Amino acid sequence: MKKDLFEFGAVMRGTFIAGLCVAVTACAPIKRNHGYTPPDYDLAQIQVGRDTRDSVTDLVGAPLNEGFQRGDTWYYVSSRRETRGLFKPEEIERQIVAISFSGGGTVRNIERYGLEDGRVVTLSRRVTDQSVPDVGLLRQIFGNLGSPQAGEFLE
Repeated sequence: MKKDLFEFGAVMRGTFIAGLCVAVTACAPIKRNHGYTPPDYDLAQIQVGRDTRDSVTDLVGAPLNEGFQRGDTWYYVSSRRETRGLFKPEEIERQIVAISFSGGGTVRNIERYGLEDGRVVTLSRRVTDQSVPDVGLLRQIFGNLGSPQAGEFLE
C-alpha cells in the first residue's frame, strides 16, 4: 500500500510539473511586427534639398501602401504588438517616418515620430524650413489612442 501511495504521489508530482510548464510557456509574450519604417542609417543617406522621389525609392523603398503617399509627403508606418496569454494584443511601439517633398520634387524634410502615452512625439527631425505642414494624417493615425470606449460609459 505504501508503494502504491508513493507511485501515486510521483504521478501527481509529474502531472503538476507538466501542468506548471505548460502554464508558464502559455504566458510567454507573443510579439508581432506590422509595417515598415526605414532605419536611421538608411535615412541618413537621404540628402535634404537634393534627393528626389526616385532616389528615395532607391534608398529606402516606397511606402508599403498607396494611402500613405499623401500629397507631397510619404508616410512609412510600423507597429509592434504584444499578446500575453488570453489577453487582447497591446501596442507597445509605433513609429512613423514622414518624408516631405517640395514643389520641385526634392526632399524638403524627414521626420520620425513615436508612440508615447498616446501622444505624437518627435524622435528626430531634419527640416529645411520652420513650418511643418500636413500633420493631419499623423493626427488621424494617433487620434484613436487614448479615446474613451463605449463600454467605459456603461460601467
